[in-house]
Amino acid sequence: MRIFNLERNSNCPCGSGRKYKKCCQSRVDEAAHRISQAVGTGGFTAEGLEVIETLAVLCGLQSEDGHPPPPEKVGRLLLEVWQEEERLRSSFDEGALTALSMRVQVLLGEKHQLRTIRIPIWRFGLGAIGEQNESVVDEILDFYNGPEGRFFILDAVDSIGMSLLYDDYSDEELKTLLIALGWLVIDDARDVFLYAVLQKTKSDILAADEEFASIQDKRDEKDKAELYQELRSVLRRYPIFDQMLSEEMDDDITFVLDAVAKGDLQLDVPMYTVLGGIYAMVSKISDLGKSVLLRRKLDTENMLSLEEMLFSSGEHHFFFPELLCSLDEAANRTEDSKLKDCLNSLLFLLVLLSDTKQITVLKYLYGRCIYSYISRMPFVLPETDIEFSSLNDFFDEQLIERYASHLESQELFEEAAHVREVFKKQGRQAEEAAEHFEKEISEMARSILGGAEEK
Repeated sequence: MRIFNLERNSNCPCGSGRKYKKCCQSRVDEAAHRISQAVGTGGFTAEGLEVIETLAVLCGLQSEDGHPPPPEKVGRLLLEVWQEEERLRSSFDEGALTALSMRVQVLLGEKHQLRTIRIPIWRFGLGAIGEQNESVVDEILDFYNGPEGRFFILDAVDSIGMSLLYDDYSDEELKTLLIALGWLVIDDARDVFLYAVLQKTKSDILAADEEFASIQDKRDEKDKAELYQELRSVLRRYPIFDQMLSEEMDDDITFVLDAVAKGDLQLDVPMYTVLGGIYAMVSKISDLGKSVLLRRKLDTENMLSLEEMLFSSGEHHFFFPELLCSLDEAANRTEDSKLKDCLNSLLFLLVLLSDTKQITVLKYLYGRCIYSYISRMPFVLPETDIEFSSLNDFFDEQLIERYASHLESQELFEEAAHVREVFKKQGRQAEEAAEHFEKEISEMARSILGGAEEK
């Protein structure tokens, strides 16, 4: 299977944004020449040429701080690998092939960049414990050898390339990696690679599950910070376990978000955690105009300003812990056992897991909290006499200063500084939009909180 179908005018796979011919082509061509020379002039099979071409790209692409092995060394070790494999084919030694597979499995666990090369076996109904279900294994092998498997193959090759750049290898380890790459690239040998990954996936999930259970059994002996640190350590070592737990929680997360959308679950966070988001949303609506107001929604691509406000400007630092407190309080308060379990799943996802859906969930809940403040006017801030009766009050400098001073009186100095900073940087900029679209923005927020907005 040809991994890299590169033409001179293709975008360079190094990610520079330049054309291949003006970026890494000369380095890749040079790497291919040097690897081929080191292998020797005895000629290559078509499959051997595919392996050399793949290695040339992996060794030839530019990188700022990586340390790829010299092409001559790769070629020399590749020749040794091919000679070893030829001896195995001639001897029909199945035990030696099993030993090779075990070497690959060990490498997949030891090298940091290779830990992402795993198969989500739970999607096929295969567990980590119990007898091997040969029909399910065959289904998995057929799937990853089919058209849908190409994405897995490309991702696996990319992980091998990253490992060559950033992981350290002895000569024997590098030979094992070259064996694995050959199995992956060559169509007729791919089942051997997939089977090794399958076995490593099962052992990872089993080991992670046992470590998780052991840590949780001793949770009464540890404080929460220590417990979370140990659990995160397990998840970092076994990314496939992180992924499995996240996917198993999908229905629970959806249940909570539906409860929020229907108004059955109210999120209560301090205003300083979303103030920058309020300004960013008003500014975005001003930029997009009445087309957004008429639809009563912000499309995903138009939510970028909120994402930038949440993460780039640092509002996440204030919003995230208060969101966790609100969710935790809701879980302790509710008498609905299903909602309680689902809230605990969401908290587990947000605190411990590293799935990309965390960002999606955070953005959604951040937006809901922003709309909530806009739609609930008039309101008085808790433990104060500071009233916000209209959208324009968010842009009243004296009112915002009173709020910041109140936070300082509560010894929330960092929060007070954040309020003053976002007002200075975003509030004044959005003030004109608030004056022009106050009624429409308030109606849109109420419409969204009434369930018209799709998650």
